[in-house]
Amino acid sequence: MNRLAVVAALGLTAVGCSHTQTASQALPPAEEGKCLLVHTLLREPVPAQYLEELASSALDTAVPVMIFVRKPEEGVLERFFEGDTPACSDTAFRVVRQFAQRGLVLYLQETPEGYTYDARRAGPEELSMEGAPQGIVRRAATGGWVAATD
Repeated sequence: MNRLAVVAALGLTAVGCSHTQTASQALPPAEEGKCLLVHTLLREPVPAQYLEELASSALDTAVPVMIFVRKPEEGVLERFFEGDTPACSDTAFRVVRQFAQRGLVLYLQETPEGYTYDARRAGPEELSMEGAPQGIVRRAATGGWVAATD
């Protein structure tokens, strides 16, 4: 009887763990939209070029990418993602909260329709509040993001 109770308890624990793991892999809708934005930005010419250059010079094929929102009126850089490393990385890059070597840093600044952005190859000590926009992305009518020229 005790053996059956242990097996049943282990079975429930396994089901509970797998359910929890699946739930933790799913991103909240707001984070999914942010991942879509990151993928759009990394296909733009300047960030894509930096990503390629960093990938060719690194041992690891997935380039570390950090994303910040600049708020110059407040004098702060704010992390784009709220939680730990989001699950929106792919084979070419991995979104990280910090890196020990050089990687790609995307800086965003909010506009009424989307974001201006600039990308830089940088090390962990090279974050900056300064930067000139390299491009603009706007929210598309379909809910995605599109590059815009002004």
